[in-house]
Amino acid sequence: MTDTPAPTLLDAARLFRANDLPGAEAMCRALLAADPHHAQALHLLGLIAAHTGHPDDALSLFAQAIAEGGSDASFHNSRGSLLFQLGRAAEAEESFRAGLSVNAKYPELHGNLGNALKALGRLEEAAESFRAALDLRPEAPEMHHFLATTLRELGELEAAEAHLRKALDLAPDYLEAHYNLAELLSTRGRLKEAEDAFRVVLAAAPRFVPAQVGLAHVLQSLDRASDAIEAIEAAREQAPDHPLVQFTRRLIYSNAVPGWHLPMINDFERNEAYKQSLERAVKPDSLVLEIGTGSGIVAMMAARAGAKQVVTCEVNPILARVAKETVANNGYADRVTVVPRLSTQLTVGAGGDLPEKADVFVSELINIGMLAPRMLSVLQHARTHLVKPGGAIIPRASTVYAMLIETPELARINPVKRIDGFDMSTFDVFRSPGYQQLDLGADAHTALSDSFTALDFDFTRNMPEDGEREIAVTVTKGGTCHGVAFWFDLFMDEEVVYKSESRSRTNHWKQAMTFLDAPIQVLPGDTLRVVARYDNNQISFGIGG
Repeated sequence: MTDTPAPTLLDAARLFRANDLPGAEAMCRALLAADPHHAQALHLLGLIAAHTGHPDDALSLFAQAIAEGGSDASFHNSRGSLLFQLGRAAEAEESFRAGLSVNAKYPELHGNLGNALKALGRLEEAAESFRAALDLRPEAPEMHHFLATTLRELGELEAAEAHLRKALDLAPDYLEAHYNLAELLSTRGRLKEAEDAFRVVLAAAPRFVPAQVGLAHVLQSLDRASDAIEAIEAAREQAPDHPLVQFTRRLIYSNAVPGWHLPMINDFERNEAYKQSLERAVKPDSLVLEIGTGSGIVAMMAARAGAKQVVTCEVNPILARVAKETVANNGYADRVTVVPRLSTQLTVGAGGDLPEKADVFVSELINIGMLAPRMLSVLQHARTHLVKPGGAIIPRASTVYAMLIETPELARINPVKRIDGFDMSTFDVFRSPGYQQLDLGADAHTALSDSFTALDFDFTRNMPEDGEREIAVTVTKGGTCHGVAFWFDLFMDEEVVYKSESRSRTNHWKQAMTFLDAPIQVLPGDTLRVVARYDNNQISFGIGG
């Protein structure tokens, strides 16, 4: 009969490395049964306890191992590493320093101490620890990486990049280093290089959400909004509820689309006017054409009113994408088609965007000054090529009203000139051209005249693309005339009228104002010859005579 060989620590370690943890534990306990002071067996048993989810037992076993064999620095390293994993960085620092007092030539201890110090916010000390580790093992890619991320936090970006590139020289497939290099290049404004670095990471790890988010940020900074949208949508597919994905997606979309779309869909008076006019115009067999999809709410109103089919076009591809999703979410995808093109590019007939010319034509091209750029041309094209003769047109007409006002606070920055003693006139290039938005319900002003009718528009017929009218306006209150405030009524049909003069807080259009080139002092009874003009871009006012 052959005697069974006595277990050895080497055998136990071999089983541990093979992930046979029960076998390794049994062998360690056999060793400890023979020698309760076996420090190496206590240490290995502690590692097994840590791997099997028993951290308190592991820490106790490490402490016993240190008590039995404190001259082995690896015992201190194991205890410190587990404390660090448990979020107890200060205690981990003590263990790592205890290990270094035993063996100052242990590179991993220096590196682990650096990570503990970094977690404690002591970045300069952490960097020194990583450098000490590299002095002992200069070809360790992870230490170059640890030092690089610390230097980045310290603002030493050039040195950080050098160490990241060294880490990648030593380990070309080190994805975390590739990712941090991409982030660093983005921070340094080297956006095309950052894009390439993020794509390296995603080629190897396509589902790595932080790299998808980082790539989206870079593409946005490169003014490639559509590509940024694709990147963040890829991240959303992987992690739809991830806070970073949600924040970045909102950031990219909000920068890609004008912010006035949100208050617009919250304008209850405007919504009600469109709703009522569509309910009056739409029949069960109606084909409705909308120009200016925006959020998709007006197109869905038409479908809800009973339209057989709604075709709505939106030139902004990002808006069109979200509108299409909104339509589907509300159950109208079978009746509402979002076309991501200009209305002038729509086709009519078999296989076209519209099967035939529309019965009802609704548009939402209005802006705060009523007349948006090229609006009259777009409406004329639609009436001629896309709408049946006699088709309902919403809105059908508009009247613009105006009055003379004094508003010194707004006049100070319209145009931008001198502020606090500085010549800020070059900054005026950022001011909106032509008229400015005005809120007569909130902005301080004094009316210097009664309101008067300035211009009339009929959207059911072709109008000249420019025109003007001179109006004699009587001054009712003395003061400084800074300009002409104006607003409009939209006649949705024969009965429904939307008034942008509304002082409601939800009125997103508010009112508009043309500031005079030079203010005019006026007295009650004075008469000013106000010239109201429009062209294919905007409405404007001046003083004639």
